[in-house]
Amino acid sequence: MGSDSDSHSDASSVVAIDEANVEDAAEEININIFEELRLPKDTVSSMLQAWQRFLSCFDTREACGSALYGVVFESVPSLQTLFKTPKVIQALRMIDELDNLVKHLQKPKELKQYAESIAFRHLNFEVTVPRAMIFRDALVDCLKAELCDDLSEEARMGFMALFGWVGGAHIYTKTTYGDRLKILRESWTKVSSREKNEEVARIIAEDVAQTANKEEEEKGEKSANDDASEGSVSEDFSDHVVATKQEESQGCCAFLRRRGLGSSAAPSAGGKDGSSRKNVADGAERTAGNASNAMVVPMTFSDMFRFNAQVMGFGVGGWMDQILHSLGDIVMNAADATRLHEECDLLSLRIDKVSTGQVPNLSQFKSCMLASLRSLLPKEWDTNYEVAWNWLWDNVAQLLVKTLGSSMQWEAAVNTFFASLADDTRYELRASIYDRFFASTPAGQEYFKQSDTRLHFIVEKVFTFSMEIYADPWQLIDDLSALGLRHVGYGVPTDMFAPFVNACVDVIKGATEDGIAVIGFRTSLGIVAKQLVRTVAEGSTIVMKAVNANSRKMLQRAISCAPRGQRFQWLLKVQVGTQSISPLYWAIESGNVAAADEIIKDLLAFRADRERYYYGNDALFERHQDIINRLCREAPMLMPTLLDGLIWRSARTERGRRRVNYYVKHLVVNQEGDAAEFLREICTIKDPKIMVHPVVVTVSDTLWNGLVRNHFLLSRLWFLASLLIFMLSEAILPKEPDISSIWEVRLVVFFGRTFMYGVTMTRLLIRFAWKSCKDIRRRKTFKFMGIPLPKHLHNAMAVGNLALAVLLMLMCTYEPMYQCLVSVPKDWPTMDCEDAEDIRWTYSALGLLAMAVHWSLMVDLAVFSTGLSAFVLVCAQVLSEIGRFLVALIFLLLTFGSAISVLEHPYFEMRDIPNSVLCLFSITILLYEDDYRTLMEEPALLTAVLLFVLASSILLMNLLIAQLNSSYVYIYQDMVGFARLNRAQKIVEALANVNKQHWSTFVSSLCFDQPLEFNQGDVGVAGGIQITEPASEHLVLKDSILRFGGSCSMELEWPEEAKKSEDLDKLTKIEKLAKKVLRRVAQEARNGRTSKGSNQGHGPGTSSVSSGQNESRAGMSLADD
Repeated sequence: MGSDSDSHSDASSVVAIDEANVEDAAEEININIFEELRLPKDTVSSMLQAWQRFLSCFDTREACGSALYGVVFESVPSLQTLFKTPKVIQALRMIDELDNLVKHLQKPKELKQYAESIAFRHLNFEVTVPRAMIFRDALVDCLKAELCDDLSEEARMGFMALFGWVGGAHIYTKTTYGDRLKILRESWTKVSSREKNEEVARIIAEDVAQTANKEEEEKGEKSANDDASEGSVSEDFSDHVVATKQEESQGCCAFLRRRGLGSSAAPSAGGKDGSSRKNVADGAERTAGNASNAMVVPMTFSDMFRFNAQVMGFGVGGWMDQILHSLGDIVMNAADATRLHEECDLLSLRIDKVSTGQVPNLSQFKSCMLASLRSLLPKEWDTNYEVAWNWLWDNVAQLLVKTLGSSMQWEAAVNTFFASLADDTRYELRASIYDRFFASTPAGQEYFKQSDTRLHFIVEKVFTFSMEIYADPWQLIDDLSALGLRHVGYGVPTDMFAPFVNACVDVIKGATEDGIAVIGFRTSLGIVAKQLVRTVAEGSTIVMKAVNANSRKMLQRAISCAPRGQRFQWLLKVQVGTQSISPLYWAIESGNVAAADEIIKDLLAFRADRERYYYGNDALFERHQDIINRLCREAPMLMPTLLDGLIWRSARTERGRRRVNYYVKHLVVNQEGDAAEFLREICTIKDPKIMVHPVVVTVSDTLWNGLVRNHFLLSRLWFLASLLIFMLSEAILPKEPDISSIWEVRLVVFFGRTFMYGVTMTRLLIRFAWKSCKDIRRRKTFKFMGIPLPKHLHNAMAVGNLALAVLLMLMCTYEPMYQCLVSVPKDWPTMDCEDAEDIRWTYSALGLLAMAVHWSLMVDLAVFSTGLSAFVLVCAQVLSEIGRFLVALIFLLLTFGSAISVLEHPYFEMRDIPNSVLCLFSITILLYEDDYRTLMEEPALLTAVLLFVLASSILLMNLLIAQLNSSYVYIYQDMVGFARLNRAQKIVEALANVNKQHWSTFVSSLCFDQPLEFNQGDVGVAGGIQITEPASEHLVLKDSILRFGGSCSMELEWPEEAKKSEDLDKLTKIEKLAKKVLRRVAQEARNGRTSKGSNQGHGPGTSSVSSGQNESRAGMSLADD
């Protein structure tokens, strides 16, 4: 790592080892001090020669690194868990680091810096003296095994001293830099919190400005001077707010332009914390003389950094912005060497993308960074802070310099290599990767069970990632985070990533001689693998493991460890970087219904301590606003669990009534304040049992009684008026001979019919056209006989409205009064004229149909009564049975009618097929006037008629009655649910047209923001509706709220949850014990059957003794277990 400011560079800080002390230095590991290492020149020369001979023993550096890696990995099993990086990358990194250590032996100062850098990358590993000695001895043994006699004793001792010194550096670094890491975290937390406070202050400033402007308008003009002064302050403050927004959007240091605004100074963002509303308001009232030349001081690290960069003449943007955006992650992960190395690798790629060939001067960023920190932390800053931040940046700079500027060359080589591959070659490479991977890791075959095309797609994505990481490292990191979280759900172990990467690199290395392409592919794939491994490792929480196992017990045990304040977060969100995954949604998607059911129950359980209530209703719907949609479409069996969790019933009763709280806020109104999609999604299930659930009934009745009923009634008033006018003008006034001849009456009839054509018909056509255009624009269509139709025509009411509009249009075409307008203008309006004679019957037939359709559409008003609506739905449901009966009856009529018409007989009523069918149908419905005795002289005809009566009247009619009875019994069980389903559909349609102001007034009247009482004086949580129900309606034996005593800290888990987990463990142990006993008894029973022949030779006493011994052994086994 970078040089330590506490270490000294003079002779007193040097570990000078002479030839006599080399052996002692080789045996011991000094962890109390870390100084420069100076070995004797002869020893260094021997070590360099031996190292070169060791490297020459292998064809490539990769082979040499693999040999060293294998020796250390195999010879030290206790350290194998520390090797998490893929072997190819780790081996190359190991040989590079060892080579640099040996090469720097002649430069002690640089050697110390490099050793410190290595130690810094291993801060998160538990390095101890025994482990360091084992590692040292393994490396030296590898050198001895390869060089044999070529490794002199002097060189061996030198390597022992070097590797021991590096091991001591690891331990010393971890011990020494703990305080520095603490300083880094604390100082960064302070300066980064200012960013949030500054944002809050800006929002408050805007609110204050708006309030000031409103007060000015209401206040009016008191005096010219006061008005001018106050107006200038308000105007300038508003200008300042606008200027601040513009400066934020520019991306560079706009603070240099933040001067006084002329007549009044711009207000500050607040006091020391930047969030005081009072200070902002006071700043708006400052006079011009106090701050006309003042500059607004930057209060956030980003603003201060840009300010200093401008002052120092470095400029802003480009590569500096990239480091600035990544600095927070670098500081917070300074103790995690793997993560820090990963951040620096990504940062190097991003800098190369924005530098466009220019070499960035990292020292410039260091100067601006330190200057900004000193300005923001004036009281806390001292030499320790200076040392810590210098130390951090020097090491980050060293990590950046290693790869800075190389990614462009790697990108070109990798892109050229993959572009040159033919399809057949790419196929062979993909197949070779799996062959090599399965050969090295047979267990990997259990995770790659997909088809061959899917496996090749996965490897092709690997190739794509290796190129896209250079092209767009920002977007790909987000994509990799999402991909890693999906692998968390798949339960893929991270051990599989390293051998897979090794297989990919080995295959690519054998397919090209371009070393740069191999390095570029290895580097990019290493970054991708580290990102995925970290994502999977961070996302593999105990909750996700329980979800993957679909185990209620595991989930209960896992969530019992959660602090009560974070319990909902554990169940709803696993965050890694910018991506997140929901354990609940993953359980639903993967079909782990038991785990999802347990999560919902836990979220919607009421828990309380003495200070607060914990109820996950808000957390659930804020995190997953589409939870109802997801459950309805993917797991409708979980819907009752969710709805049950939204109900609280009191265990106490008062005067035969019980308090009930329905927490339905999120089922009525969504996060944006609009109507929620709850009823719409519930209607898609079309489950009548769900519709009668108390929560659904409460939501439906609340919307119907409070808002929709009046709106629905008003929307149907025109329909009632239209029907009344239609009846008067078509069926009442024209049919009364006493008044139909009166001119005024005829005029009323004319205007009534004209109203039907001009208003009713036009309205129906406009609504049909509007809905059709809306559906077509949204591509919501369905096909009927191959013809695409708008989706709204799925509704019977829509089809009825369209049919009524068409009939009215035809009636308008055949209207007799319009026909008589030309022929008899004197007596007009009238229907009696020669031109109307030919069309009168057609017009009346169309009127008949229109009247019938109009009355049929009135059935929609049955929704006002649940019972009446249920009856209408029952009638509609049994119509299908009547339809089947009519089909069978028509078949019989045609069969017997055509047969009888063939028969020679004198019976005139059945002379041909139409008359025969009409006669038989009259017999079926008991309207036939003749007697069967007239057919006695024609036995064949009589036989045919009797057979028809037997088939139709006896068989079909009784079968129809049985079917109707069965259907009615089946539908009657759920007819209330069907009726409520019909009402819910009407509510959904009405909510789409409700005025926003009416909706806001309705939501305000529900008072969802006010907490509801549980019992008298016990104020609970908000977001619900409280009612009372009869005490006998539901049996409640105990309070459903889980109350806990003890500490009320949100950082503690629930005490009873821990006890419950212990009980689950005991039950699990008992279950395992019982299974073990059963297996033992079954095994001994099988052994007894095997030795049955030999036991028959002994007496019954022996058998009893044997049986007793078996029982005794089983009992002893149970006791031992």
